[in-house]
Amino acid sequence: MMTRLKIVILMLGLLSLFFFMVLPPAFGIDVNQQQAAEGTDDKKTTPAGFFTPFLQKFDQGFELNVKATALSEFNQIATSSQNPSNRFAQLPDTGIVFTIKPDMSLIYNDWLLSARPRLSFEHKNRTIDAATHGSSDTKAEMIEFLMRRQLKENLFASYGCENLQWGPSFLYSPSNPFFRDNGKKNLVQDLEGKGFLKLVLVHDFSWSTSLIYNTDKGALNESDFEKTLAVKIDYSGDESYASLILSHTEHRETKMGAFGGTTLTDAIIIYAEATLQQGSLALFPVVMQSPLAWDMTAKKNDTDTLFATLLAGMSYTFESGDSMTVEYLYYGQGYDSTEMNHFNQLKNTAKSFYSSQTALSGYGTQLLGKAAGNNLDFLRQNYLMIQYINDDLINDVDLVSRVTFCLDDGSSQLYSSFSWDLNAHMELKISGMVNTGGSNASFGTFLDHQIQMAIEYSF
Repeated sequence: MMTRLKIVILMLGLLSLFFFMVLPPAFGIDVNQQQAAEGTDDKKTTPAGFFTPFLQKFDQGFELNVKATALSEFNQIATSSQNPSNRFAQLPDTGIVFTIKPDMSLIYNDWLLSARPRLSFEHKNRTIDAATHGSSDTKAEMIEFLMRRQLKENLFASYGCENLQWGPSFLYSPSNPFFRDNGKKNLVQDLEGKGFLKLVLVHDFSWSTSLIYNTDKGALNESDFEKTLAVKIDYSGDESYASLILSHTEHRETKMGAFGGTTLTDAIIIYAEATLQQGSLALFPVVMQSPLAWDMTAKKNDTDTLFATLLAGMSYTFESGDSMTVEYLYYGQGYDSTEMNHFNQLKNTAKSFYSSQTALSGYGTQLLGKAAGNNLDFLRQNYLMIQYINDDLINDVDLVSRVTFCLDDGSSQLYSSFSWDLNAHMELKISGMVNTGGSNASFGTFLDHQIQMAIEYSF
């Protein structure tokens, strides 16, 4: 929760931008001419036009976009041994969030400055042990900012809090060592950034090299954050592209990632992403020779074992503008059938301990915590996603339909959303999601289904 002082500072900053950058042009006031006129009236002050070049560059290089969103959600909490009576995860049944989203940038000479502050008000209701609890919160935060300078014609240096995303994949971006969520499935939610120091060398129109150092966790709340250093080499051609990423995280694994794609015809695009890493920090269920029965440990965290993740996809665009995308994911760190059976037994044992109200309750809490934070992006190993996008289905209405199958256990996640441009400034978005297969399958551990509704207004 942010302090009142931080909220006041952010509001003053937003009001200053509004009064000094938005209102003058709206009333036909030319700041440059006004400064020049004031300079001629007062001979004792700075000569006329002294600030004119600066103000002209500032006016030409400054850009401000402001949006406001209202998001409401309705969740059906799953009956799960991993979250008994919602006491452990404490997920909200209903919630509403209002957010003001100014995005601003300034290009001045060799500098690029940008900032994305956010001010949000939220209220959520949670049902825990059949009792409903409400909570409200106000947050003011800087989710991203950037300071970049062009050192030479082909050399750029920057520092900021960014959410770095790359790769063509929709379901998941395995080649990205910094972020698990690629944000492509969010309705209106923002992704928070981490601290990055970057050096980018542009060799020519096709090749570039980036040195990326993740210095801090930034606005992203990661309890297990470790610094990461990466080198990224990019190629971009007329009909194809490719990138290679080599990264190392302190006290963790070394990874090599890559992605690429090519246009086969005007309608067909194929692409792939992959990563290969030494060892795994994922937690696996382990049988213990003691009354406690189970534990979860990183038993595969050794440099002799290599784990691969591969995603292959294809997109086809119809003459109507609609498109269909198919992606297959192999996630090498995921549980096999035996490990999944052990994982479900561990969760049932942990639930019994957690609910026993005895000395074992603490150990049950610890096991449930490890099960929820097992460092796996996917529980199993083989997934298939099919997505169809109806572009302009009915007068400014777009429809997205998506199903993701876990090929190992037959469970699935069904998702559909539509967006409707109400007018030039306002857009309505509604989405629904249903998990099948039960709480012990790949999907549905915490949620049975979810409905979200959002309104986005662009000023």
